[in-house]
Amino acid sequence: MLELPPLPHDLPWATPAYLLLDGVSVPDLVQRLHPWGNPAYNLYLNTRWHELLDISPCLIALNGLHDPLLAYFQEHAALEWGYLLFSSADVHKLCEHWRHLLCVEQVDGVDVMPRIADPAVMHQLFSIAVQDRSARWFGPVTHVCLPDGVEGVWRQHARPHQAIAEPATYRLTDQELTALGSVEFRNAVSGLIEHLHKYFPDLLATLAPTAQRSYVQNMTEQAYQQGFCSDQELSFYANVFGYLAGQPLTDHPDIAHLLTKSRPDALLARVKLAAELAELRADQRQGSQP
Repeated sequence: MLELPPLPHDLPWATPAYLLLDGVSVPDLVQRLHPWGNPAYNLYLNTRWHELLDISPCLIALNGLHDPLLAYFQEHAALEWGYLLFSSADVHKLCEHWRHLLCVEQVDGVDVMPRIADPAVMHQLFSIAVQDRSARWFGPVTHVCLPDGVEGVWRQHARPHQAIAEPATYRLTDQELTALGSVEFRNAVSGLIEHLHKYFPDLLATLAPTAQRSYVQNMTEQAYQQGFCSDQELSFYANVFGYLAGQPLTDHPDIAHLLTKSRPDALLARVKLAAELAELRADQRQGSQP
């Protein structure tokens, strides 16, 4: 993740400001917020998800640009804990809007819970709404400012003037589903970068941050092409290259065979075995060194 610059200078501070924070991304969110005493609205409260309050998104009222909580948020902006939004609507109406979006439908009518406080997710959905000149996802929100820790920038979106009305029922469009798929891939790449830094730091040590992401993005694309898409499968796939430490996969045909799409059976078992073989080769290399 890249450090973000200060907030953009042209934000509409004449309008009441809020933070929408993601309880999944911020461990112990309620406890973290307590020292500041800002009014906080837990969006799972009085809903069918009330037992999951510890991971609920929270809407927090801010006291303008110089609010100490906002300064704390900016210090950690690259972690993408949530985003800044502006609205003149009554706070209860604002909470009602976000609670309405906690569960939406996919194209086939199946319910899904979008990560409404995740900046990467909402950047995509707001972008499509602006493109369609729609109040979709915005509701009574007039402006949003979202951190992008991958690019190291702030993303801004404003609800279009004379926007098409917000729909009564939300059903994800094909375009939105495709956009959310790109967020899932982005998160997979970020997760593998962290994994490699933790377990195989030498593999990325010689690369600049942008080159690291490009390298891991190519690795993730290759894994997807071979059918390895779950977090566990991707971790084992990355382990293969971590243990091989730059050796070409072609030098290890047995491992390469386990990773090929020509064997669609038992994906997790195959990639796990490939990682175990690669670890064995690494041990053998170390044992043969004088």
